[in-house]
Amino acid sequence: MDKISFEQLPEMMALLLEKVERLENLLLTGKEDGIVLKEMLNMEEAAEYIGISKSSLYKMTMQSELPTYRPGGKRIYLKRSEINEWMGSQRRNSKAEIEQQAVAYLAKQARKR
Repeated sequence: MDKISFEQLPEMMALLLEKVERLENLLLTGKEDGIVLKEMLNMEEAAEYIGISKSSLYKMTMQSELPTYRPGGKRIYLKRSEINEWMGSQRRNSKAEIEQQAVAYLAKQARKR
């Protein structure tokens, strides 16, 4: 990148602010200048979105871990919102939470005796 001169600073600052506003709009609404993010993803797009291989995603869909759509019976599609919901449901408890559950369970068992 070329060095920026003092005279170019206002122009570059305006450009930078414009880019930040576009990114903020994209993050908040999922839209950029009227273009909406695709809601239905094919297998390749969904695998890239999740960050796994296509074969892993195919295996998960065949085991009904994720809901799929097959318009026309051929290609497999997944909804972005359902992928997000599934990813959110895969939460694992922290070590502290597991310890709290164990203490609560043991206290409950002690009261029963």
